[in-house]
Formats: sequence, C-alpha cells, structure tokens
Amino acid sequence: MNLNWCAIGEALLGQFGALLAFFAFPAFQYFFLRHLARDEGQPGLWYLPRYGFRLVIRNLPRRHTLSNIKYRSVLRTVIPAGSGSSVATFDDEALLQQEDFFLFPGTDQILVCFRLETGPKSESVFVHTDKLGTEIRRFKVDDKSILVSDFAGTLENLLNFDIAVARRVEITGARLKEIAKTIVMDNVEQQFDVSRVREVG
Repeated sequence: MNLNWCAIGEALLGQFGALLAFFAFPAFQYFFLRHLARDEGQPGLWYLPRYGFRLVIRNLPRRHTLSNIKYRSVLRTVIPAGSGSSVATFDDEALLQQEDFFLFPGTDQILVCFRLETGPKSESVFVHTDKLGTEIRRFKVDDKSILVSDFAGTLENLLNFDIAVARRVEITGARLKEIAKTIVMDNVEQQFDVSRVREVG
C-alpha cells in the first residue's frame, strides 16, 4: 500500500510540475517580450538647424528591426467644456497618415517635420514641412494646442514572436513655445524632450 501511495504521489507531483510548466512558459514569454519591447521604438524630437524639427521613432542606436509600421500625426486644439457642453472637444487638423514596411537598425522613422516661428502679433506658429524643411501648411498654436503622433509596429526578434510596439507622443503648445525660445537662444543641432509618451497595450 505504501508503494502505491508513493507512486500516486509521484504521478500527481509530475502532473503538477507539467501543469505548472505549461502555464509558466506563457507567463515567462509575456514578461520577456514586454521587457524586450520596453526600450524599442521610443520616440525622439530632434532639431536640425538646416531642416527644422523631426519627431521620429528612434532606431538609429538600436539592434532590432520594426516591421508593418503605421503612423499618423495631427495638430489638436482642445476646446474646453463650457456653456452647452459639459465635456471638452478635440478639433484635429490632420498632418499626415502613412505606412511603411520596415525600420532597420541605424535609421530613424520620421513621424512629422515642422518649424516653429513667431507671427506678426507675437503668436506662435507651427509650420508643417517636408523632410527638407519646405513649408506645407502653417497653423497658429497656443496653450490649447497639442501635437499628437501615434505609431505602431511589430518588433522582429530571434524567437519569431509577434511583439507589438504602439505609442502615442504628445507635445503641448506650452512645450512648443519653450522649445521655440530655446532655439532662438541656441540655434544648434539638439534633442528635446516631448511632453508625454503613452504606452499602448
């Protein structure tokens, strides 16, 4: 009888171990992939005196490839809640919406290019440009304005698991004003912090 109970105990222990491994592997895989994706596909805002500002997905210093990239940028005006509306309203001006196949290590993916100017009445002006700094459209911006860029892609890896990378980058009107003042005083190539990066998923 003792041998039977030992055999039963060993069988149950083996089944428990197999069950634990069965559920533990996906959990390990999830946390490993989350850790891997944490530093990949981060945004960056660069100022190049020759061309202006470039908001990019940083992959120049990274070692992984991103594929199936989708991105869009809008200039958002937040209309505060008031009489007749208890909630704020977003008024978006679409700047661009595009897709790309790959982003290889050693290159950055440009999300939007722009210049910052001061208008005739000392108002801040956001000038949407192409990569070479040629003007496309211009907009007045204030503290109710937000530059919003969304992007998503798949991080390629040796394990061949699909790792989704998706983020929203926001630069407030107040932050744009600060940056504009900085380059007037120090017109050199430099990197700037954005207002907020939202992780998705």
